[in-house]
Order: sequence, then C-alpha cells, then structure tokens
Amino acid sequence: MFERKKMKKWVLGVFLMGVGAYAEPSSEQIRRATLDYILERNQTEGVGEITGYISRRLGEVSRVSTRELGSLAVAAECVRFMQLSQKVHPSDAASEWILGSGKRLHLFIDTLDPRDKIGPCLKIIDQLHAYDPEGSDEYYELILALAVVLDRPGRSPMHGQMGKETLSYNNNVIERYDYFKALYASREAKFDLNKLGAAELVFVVHTPVPLSELEWASQHVDGSLSGWGEKYSDIEYDHARLDSSRYAWDNGLYTLQKIQHQGGICVDQAYYAVLTARAHGIPSIYFHGSGKSANHAWFGYMKAPGDWLLDVGRYKDSEYTTGYAVNPQTRRTMTDHDVEYACERSLHSAAFVQASAYTVIAEALVGTDPENVLRCARQARQLVKRHLRPWKIEQQLLIERNDLDGLMELFGEKRDAFRKYPDILTQSAKEIETLLRKAGRDEDANRLMRSLNAGVDDGRDDLKRSFEEERIERIAATGDMKKARKELEQLLDDHKTGGNKVFSLVRSYIKLTEKSGQTHEAAKFMEGYIEGLLEENNFPPGYEQGLLKSLHAVYMNDSDTKEAAKVMKQIERLKYQQNL
Repeated sequence: MFERKKMKKWVLGVFLMGVGAYAEPSSEQIRRATLDYILERNQTEGVGEITGYISRRLGEVSRVSTRELGSLAVAAECVRFMQLSQKVHPSDAASEWILGSGKRLHLFIDTLDPRDKIGPCLKIIDQLHAYDPEGSDEYYELILALAVVLDRPGRSPMHGQMGKETLSYNNNVIERYDYFKALYASREAKFDLNKLGAAELVFVVHTPVPLSELEWASQHVDGSLSGWGEKYSDIEYDHARLDSSRYAWDNGLYTLQKIQHQGGICVDQAYYAVLTARAHGIPSIYFHGSGKSANHAWFGYMKAPGDWLLDVGRYKDSEYTTGYAVNPQTRRTMTDHDVEYACERSLHSAAFVQASAYTVIAEALVGTDPENVLRCARQARQLVKRHLRPWKIEQQLLIERNDLDGLMELFGEKRDAFRKYPDILTQSAKEIETLLRKAGRDEDANRLMRSLNAGVDDGRDDLKRSFEEERIERIAATGDMKKARKELEQLLDDHKTGGNKVFSLVRSYIKLTEKSGQTHEAAKFMEGYIEGLLEENNFPPGYEQGLLKSLHAVYMNDSDTKEAAKVMKQIERLKYQQNL
C-alpha cells in the first residue's frame, strides 16, 4: 500500500510527458498519481492526462515491448478505475488499498462486469477490508466475488417452485465472508481456494438462503468432489407430485433437510445438489431447459480447475439442447454454452495475458483515440482469435462509423474464429442485421442470416427455430399474414418431433392467427396437429392439459363453442383422473 503522500502534479506531468532526463513513469508511480486524482475528486483531469500519455506512447513506437505493454495496461486500468469512481466516490481507504497493488487493481478491473453496481461493490470491498485487514489480501478474490454478487439488494432464488413457505434471507456480507473464509481455511472445503478465481467463486458465494442452510449441509452432507454428481440422484424422485401436476413444493418449509427426507422433483434435486456443493466450496450451477417430453432441471459443477461437468441429471434421450441459468453476478440469463466458452483453452494461455493487456488499453481509449483503439483491438484478437472483448470493441467502433461493409467483413472473420460458439455469432449477426435493414440493405441482411443458419449444427434446434421465427415475423411485418401463417404451419410440421419444444411455436401461431383474423384456418390446422402431438409424445398430465387449453383457445377464437366445449370436457376429465 502507498504511503499517504500525494505526488505533486508538476512531477506527474514531467513523468507523463517524458520531459528532460526523467524516465517513463513506473506502474507504481502511475497508480500513485491515480490515487491523488481520486483523493482530490479530480478524475476527469486524471483520465485526460493518462489517456493522453498512453496515446503518445503508442504513437511513438511501431511495436510495443512486453515490458511497456504491461506498464501501459496498468495505466489503462488506472483510467478505468478513475472512470468507475467518478460518480460513486469510493472511500479513501478502498481506493488506496485497491491501487496499492498492481495485482489487486488488475483483478478488480478484470472481475467487474459493466452491469455491476460499482458503488455497492466498492462499499462491500471497503467493508470487508476494514473488517479483516490481515486476511483481506489472501482472500481478495473471495471478497471480489461477494462484492459483485451482493451488490444488488434482495434475493435471486434459483427457481420459482419452492412453494409458499420459503425461508427468510439475510445477505449479511460479514457473515457470508466469515463462513466461506473459515470453510476454505479449514481442511473441509472440497476445492482449494488457490485454484479458484473470482469468476468461479461467484458460483460458490451465491447462496440465497440463511447461513443455517449452509451449516446444515456442511454437517449432514458429505462426499468426494469427483462424486458430487451423485447428490442429484440422492434425492428420491416424487413421481406422485409429477403425476398430479403439483410442480410447486407442498411439503411445508422449503429446506435442504426437508428435500433430503421428503424427496422431490427435478427442480428440488438440482437445487439440493447446487446448494450443498456451494456449502462445501464447490462452484456449481442450476440449469433448466425444454426437452421433447417436458421442461426439466439439472445441475453442473466444477470437478477440477477449469473443468465443468454440465449435465448431471440431464436426460440425454429428451434432447435438452440448451441449459439456462441465472448468472449470479449480473442476474442475467446465461447458458451452458457460455460456460463452455469460458473454459476455452486459448483464454487460459500465455498469449491471453498479452491479448488482455491490449484489450484493456483499447477500452481505456474508447472515445478519445479511435485509431489506437482499433490497433490494440486487432492486435489482441490476432494474439487470441477467440478472445471476445476485442471483437466487440472493433464491432462497436465500426457501428459508430456506420461502416456496414466493414461490419460484414468483420463478421466473416468472426464466423471463422467462433464456429464452435454459434450463440456468440448469433448475437453479433443480429446486431449487424438490424443496422443493414435500417439502411435498406435487406438482401445483405438476408444473406448474412442465411450464412449464419447454414453454419449452425442441427443439434442446436433452438437456434434454428429462433431464426425461422424471426424470418416469419418479418413476413408478418410486411402485412402478408397468409404467407406468415403458412410458413409458421410449415415450421410447426418441421419440428413436430420436438415434442414439448414446440409449445412456444403453438402459442405464437395462436397469437398470429387471432391477430390476423385467420381463426378458421387455425382451428382446422391445430385440431390435427395437437392430436398428433398427444399421440406421439408421453407428456405429463399438466402438459397434456396445456395443449388442450391451446386447442380450446383456438376454437373460442373461431367462435366454435361446440368444439370448445368438447375439449373442455377432456380437460376436466384429465383433472379428475389426476385427483383420484
């Protein structure tokens, strides 16, 4: 940590300008100067001075040495810290502690997501450092994980089927820190803390339950790391609940102990496995998804550093193409494919360190030096072609320039680099497609989406359905509702073997035909289609009722009360049979 002594601005100016006999500033000197700017609440000037210095140095050399690249990256991280601290005004102690170490600063900048609440994050870091000044260096990444997970008030439950009697929740950050620090300091944790970074620890510390639940799990649930997947099947499946469509928990207070004793359905099995894993220090994720027969929940966990097992409890024969989860840090939807990308080997290589340095420099210069932004972003992606951040930087720069041809060319390169990760390509393509259509270049947009679709493996039926749905929406937007209906009928036929996966298409079809007045055509099509789905698939009773309710809605839209009444009798008969 720095001595509490400010660096005079004229000295800073000499260092940053490289005037006279003075050498270029060291990383420590730049961090010290950054602290001065923050303590004086003069970050705007500091950002201008240090970004100017970075741009001048890049302009003076055709090739950046490894040593200077590291120094410029620290300067860029200082810029990012000043930008983040401009509005929230962190405490002097928090700023001094983070900036007092290049490693602490790097981990802080590297861990933060643009959607994190920087003010609450810094308050948590400050609070935990003050609480445990001797241990805060050793447990810094644990502190960071807690900060980015607990920066938002309230809880983020894993699923919505916990019933009416749920546990109260207190996200006291000191108590959570004490629990996990004691766990990792003991010999009881299933994972060595030194093998986990903040990015993995967010999947440990997100525990939206009372600490008593974690303590119960640590005392009553045990097993090896390699065999933790068995915890899913340790919970006896409650077939009676499924058969009677009682999807929400109805066995009293929703606790791990109750689940262990009473059994449960898939959501409870996955919830139990995830929370007991996290209670033992194991990164784990709750997933849910749609398959042929029903919606389902399973879990994944890290069985070795960087090695995730993502399909524990996932029924392979039901074609659960994509698993969805909530990212504990951002509280946004993430998928199992996102986790697979995070494990990409090239993102953990020696070259990635240099690529990351160029990337943070590019990010610091955004808005002030576009040429060096482009230069650094391209250098980063040349070093590691699957490093996503520099691609995003370059794409945003081309968007700001309205360079549509450049965007198309960039996407062609990106498609070659990210063939294994169609979700990443899809997000990028849709952004470019929107710009092309706004510019009246519909044929280019169509060609772009066709090339994307052609590159997606047949195993990703979820993406292929979404591409087709969007295409049909564009047809409907032109006013040709008859064509849109026929195309949607063809899509439903093409995916009829998908079982439960077509439910969303059925809803879209009913909505489109009601809106366009094609209710009679819809009734004729849907009566045969739903009958076929029910014959070909072994749906749970609740799902069968859902399909019949859709058919009932179609008949009602067409004012066919006679057929609607027949379907309602079928629904009532199913309900009666369930209650027997």
